[in-house]
Amino acid sequence: MARRARAAWQRISPFFGASRPKIIGLVIASVAAGISEAGLLALVAAIAGALSDGRSSVHSHLGPLGISGSIVFLLVIGVGLAVVRGVLQVVMAYLPARMSADAMANLRRRLFDVFTDASWSVQASERDGYFQSMSNTHVSSTCQAILAVGAGISAVLMFLTLLASAFALSVITALIIMSASIFLFLMLRPLSRRLRRYARALSAENVEYTKGVQEVVLMAEEIKVFGASASYRKTFYEAIARVRSPLLNTRFLSRAVPATYQSVALLLLIVALWVVSLAGTAHVAELGGVVLILIRSFTYGQQIQSAIASMDELIPFMHRLGDAIDNYASNPQQDGTDELPVIESIALDQVRYSYVPGIEVLHGIDFEARMGEAIGIVGPSGAGKSSIVQLLLRLRDPLEGAVQVNRIDVRSFRRVEWQKHVAYVPQSPQIVWGSVSDNIRFFRPHLDDAAIQQAARRAHIHDEILSWPDGYNTIVGQRASAVSGGQRQRICLARALAGDPDVLILDEPTSALDVKSEMAVQKSLDELRGRVILFLVAHRLSTLSICDRVMVIKDGQLEAIDTPERLLTTNGFYREVSDITRSQSIG
Repeated sequence: MARRARAAWQRISPFFGASRPKIIGLVIASVAAGISEAGLLALVAAIAGALSDGRSSVHSHLGPLGISGSIVFLLVIGVGLAVVRGVLQVVMAYLPARMSADAMANLRRRLFDVFTDASWSVQASERDGYFQSMSNTHVSSTCQAILAVGAGISAVLMFLTLLASAFALSVITALIIMSASIFLFLMLRPLSRRLRRYARALSAENVEYTKGVQEVVLMAEEIKVFGASASYRKTFYEAIARVRSPLLNTRFLSRAVPATYQSVALLLLIVALWVVSLAGTAHVAELGGVVLILIRSFTYGQQIQSAIASMDELIPFMHRLGDAIDNYASNPQQDGTDELPVIESIALDQVRYSYVPGIEVLHGIDFEARMGEAIGIVGPSGAGKSSIVQLLLRLRDPLEGAVQVNRIDVRSFRRVEWQKHVAYVPQSPQIVWGSVSDNIRFFRPHLDDAAIQQAARRAHIHDEILSWPDGYNTIVGQRASAVSGGQRQRICLARALAGDPDVLILDEPTSALDVKSEMAVQKSLDELRGRVILFLVAHRLSTLSICDRVMVIKDGQLEAIDTPERLLTTNGFYREVSDITRSQSIG
């Protein structure tokens, strides 16, 4: 347990740099509170002894401690000690809470930063919901562990302070406390190990459940259309059931272990008092002090056991969170150091790529696009078009060969500059909850309102935005009813154009658009010709008609690259697409 707890603590300790003074303060407050409580208990025992004898003053010896004075005077001192202890208890409650809140913020910032900076291959390999589970459930559990650590520190120090006081009052009492605490700790370890095992299962099932919840949100529209069938509900209910079992066991044991400690401790208290009485305590005050110390010691022992049980439950969450942070941090997105020159050309030079070792999806792709060219990319599903797009965007790095700008490997250039000059419009446009201006600006504060409106004009959506009641302040979102699919696509096109890119990549920009939206996008693309290097992944020949050349990708290979007119006579796949498109338009 100690080894595992230390390993878990080492993984999260870097986030506690600012909390070290608070930990020191917690130690000081706990020791001071323990001393105040020990003194208060001794004082209460002495006053109770005097009152039982009908005396108005106290002259007692509790071990080596001598207490003398009037009862009123000692009661005033007792009130002072109680107030001091109360203030210290408040401090002891605040400091762990502050450390927990600070750790929550630090952990979530760290997790967000390493996730954002991690390579796309790591991010794309995760199932939806994993990052959300880490940021919510696992960070929250880690913060609960910090509270448990704070409570454990306080309880241990208070316990040790009372143990020291017990030695001063009665060696027999101190030995009883030590022996009973060790006995109880060893007796409950098997239950604690089982608790830790259930907690590991709970952590794993929580991750899977969060992923399932994410899918429910993403598929809500489809489920509304197709219906929430019994099979669909059963799948989700089974995920709930898999969480229920380890949750039941961890919650039960996390409470049963401290409760068992308390019950056995009360039994041992009776035994301890029996031993003390047999040892022959002559003074009521001394006997009262022994009783109070025994009771309080076992109370803090229970708190220690509760903290240990909480740590047993939460350590698996801490380890899994640490694994996620380590995984993101150890796989950063590649970056370069050189300044990006004026882009004159972009090329793939004998590029090979593989998602799974030994299974290539691109085989020796080789082409070059010059500034002002519009290049179409076509091919059957699974041919490798998306892989080429991700390589051009520097989301992935080639297994062999290189993506080049002006015949120089792009990996040598700073990524932040690359992101300023290369833009992308995905097939499924994503918009954030916020105003239209916010969505076009997309967290680029240097873009002023004039640049936002100019980009909207170039995307041919400016007039429509002005027709909305709040104009550019209209709130939109993934499911907001204010915008149609075509309008959403053009908002994302405006987002891409707002940065005035040199390279623009569009993935099926008109595949799901109505005729009016398609014509608006087509007009934007016509106006872009000659001003950027334009890559268009498309199947519609109407979209590809603006292209100077078209690449045909098949089975991960560049089957052909030529003008659309020549491909109609030289390439079978392109001719087949043309025939299908023509027959559909006639039909």
